[in-house]
Amino acid sequence: MKKQPNKWLVFSSLFFQIAIIMYLFVKIGSFIDSKYSSNKDFYSLIFSALGIIIILILISNQSKKLK
Repeated sequence: MKKQPNKWLVFSSLFFQIAIIMYLFVKIGSFIDSKYSSNKDFYSLIFSALGIIIILILISNQSKKLK
């Protein structure tokens, strides 16, 4: 019988993964906005949305592993 991982450990590590992904994607968007001198933070918004999509996929994959 395969031992199931502790659900609390899986989802507590998920917090750090989400924080790192959002931090990196917002920083990348801000860097591109500053490089191309965009006044409307267009790239920050795009990269933030992309980060959220990646986070949703990550959560979906993690929850499927727990079943």
